[in-house]
Order: sequence, then C-alpha cells, then structure tokens
Amino acid sequence: MSVYQLNRCVYDWVRAGEVGNAGSDGRIGFDDSGYDLTDDERAAFAEQDVAGLYRLGLHDVLLNRFCRAAGFGRDEYRKLLEPLWRPAERRGRWQT
Repeated sequence: MSVYQLNRCVYDWVRAGEVGNAGSDGRIGFDDSGYDLTDDERAAFAEQDVAGLYRLGLHDVLLNRFCRAAGFGRDEYRKLLEPLWRPAERRGRWQT
C-alpha cells in the first residue's frame, strides 16, 4: 500500500542474497507475503519489471541495487529506464 513497503521488500530481497550462505542464494524461496504490497507492486517485483518498479516509486539507489542483484548489467537497465527519463527543469535563484 505504501512506497515504504515496496522499498522494504526490495531491500530485504537484495539483503537476503548478500547474507546468504556461500554455496546458496538466500533469495531462493523469498516470501513477499509479509509486505503490504498492491497487486501491481507484487507483480512488478515478482517479474523483476525494472520500469514498473521505477514508475511505482522505488528509490533510485535501491533500484540500482535491485538491478545489479537481479543480474541486469548497467547498460541493460539503463535502456529499460531511458524512455522514462525526463530532464530536470531547474532554475537558479538568480534566474527570473
């Protein structure tokens, strides 16, 4: 229901792989039922939909960690996010 729940779920998934035993992947059998996710969030997480997770509000740094842990190369997930990128329209305080 909240972006926090999605961020927490992804963080825990990434962390499970980092602290897993040397011979096994700690992510195998990861259960996302303990998180209050919407159907869209659960589907994007399960399908490793990078663009979907970005649209749902997953934190940028966490999205980077998720992509690397899921096996995406930098160029791979950059291409997936490229259509969603918008240049920031910022103005300095001296500009009127």
